[in-house]
Amino acid sequence: MKSLFRRSSALSAAMLAFGVSVGVVSPIAISQSAFAQDSATPASPSPTQGATTNFSDVGADYWAQPFIQALAARNIITGFPNGTFRPEQPVQRAEFAAMIQKAFNQNRVRQLAEPGFNDVPPDYWAAAAIEEAYETGFMGGVPGGAFQPAEDITKLQAIIALADGLNLKADRSLQNVISTSYLDAEAVPAYATSEVAAATQANLVVNYPNIRQLNPQQPLTRAEAAAHLYQALVRLGQVQPLASNVAATQYIVGRNSNVSQTTPNTQTPQTSGTTAANNLVAVATSNQSFSTLTSLLKATGLAESLQKRGPYTVFAPTNEAFAALPQGILKKLQQPENSEVLMQILMYHLVPGQQTAKQLSAGELKTLADRPVNIQIDPNGNQISVNDARVIQSNIQASNGIIHAVNEVLLPPNLDLSQLQ
Repeated sequence: MKSLFRRSSALSAAMLAFGVSVGVVSPIAISQSAFAQDSATPASPSPTQGATTNFSDVGADYWAQPFIQALAARNIITGFPNGTFRPEQPVQRAEFAAMIQKAFNQNRVRQLAEPGFNDVPPDYWAAAAIEEAYETGFMGGVPGGAFQPAEDITKLQAIIALADGLNLKADRSLQNVISTSYLDAEAVPAYATSEVAAATQANLVVNYPNIRQLNPQQPLTRAEAAAHLYQALVRLGQVQPLASNVAATQYIVGRNSNVSQTTPNTQTPQTSGTTAANNLVAVATSNQSFSTLTSLLKATGLAESLQKRGPYTVFAPTNEAFAALPQGILKKLQQPENSEVLMQILMYHLVPGQQTAKQLSAGELKTLADRPVNIQIDPNGNQISVNDARVIQSNIQASNGIIHAVNEVLLPPNLDLSQLQ
């Protein structure tokens, strides 16, 4: 192990202070999902190489930032050449069709008759997306054979499109669902009650700033489009629900009453509101994007300390980050003879004290591995980097610290993975 790195006395002391016995690590047993780098492929839609995920006008505290950032990483939505996203700008019907085309891979249920919509010429920039949105059942035309591609889509129209495209059905009294969910229930026309009720029950509807104010006839903003599309992808099981302590969840209709959103094929147990249930490990475990990380923390014994001590700042690699390690490295790190290396790597992601995205500053930040990480701040792009990794979701609050999700595993500079046994 000395060929990999030399554990300093400071690191040993840090491990002892953290509550982990030096040289003693529990046997490693990680679920099959942790081996994604060797066998599994990313769920569709997959992130696009080089996708811009941070925008100068979408700060870390902007209400829809988690939705926007997640969809931008998958190239479902994009920004403008000047680095902005324009979250409050209305979405045109053609633009929404293009978002649908990128977000979903639904089967076609009908065919657009020739020659198509009379206001969408064959060379129109969104012609293919509009045709697909129609044929997959998401969107329709208007009387007279038109599509009105340049018209702003209303929030009601967007909800109807998602409910129809996903074939959602309400399972109890339609009017009861709507009247108990929205203060402006009377603004929902009779023809749309089925779709609105079904979308509401499926946790697709997102209302900001008042969760009970639907505003169905208002133009859909780009921020709202991102939020609703993300929730639709959650429904399909293609992305994970936002962690329950992410601020944006307070605007998802029906989410809080059920504690956490579930996909049709999963059951998420309710969590206690106690401080213990909201510690760093519990919060990370509730987000399946961190399942590899939490498995490793539990295997090394670090999880127990992260449940009881703090506060800490955790730069948490996602499952995709672990899967991107060189072929075979993750399996090697799980071998007993490499347990000390694994401990060093995990502690390199832990920083004493709680630092929110706003509190982080450029420069070195000492970790529990006795090696600093380098924080870089790009104020123009609202981008935070840790070494070469990007923070892709910030400020996931826990009772004893805070989590910032990163898109790469952080490796101590004195570590040579090629020497793993």
